[in-house]
Amino acid sequence: MRIDGLNRTPLQRGAEKSGPSAPQTPIGKEAAAGSDHAEISALAQSLATPNADRIEQLRLQVQSGQYDVSAETIATAVINAHLKE
Repeated sequence: MRIDGLNRTPLQRGAEKSGPSAPQTPIGKEAAAGSDHAEISALAQSLATPNADRIEQLRLQVQSGQYDVSAETIATAVINAHLKE
């Protein structure tokens, strides 16, 4: 079996073969000054301010193995959530 270098491709292509890259444009003053604006929905705001007492109560129930929710309750909540949309 004969091996020669006729069909080999180079591992790296030379930079001299590629064209110049696109010039980088600086960020405009308005973006740098913080002109972006975002609104948070009422649902997101209600999730952002949780009831600490309720969360602690749930944490303790889960930790002790006493937290139990029926499949029917979960199914009803899922269906009701989709009906509201």
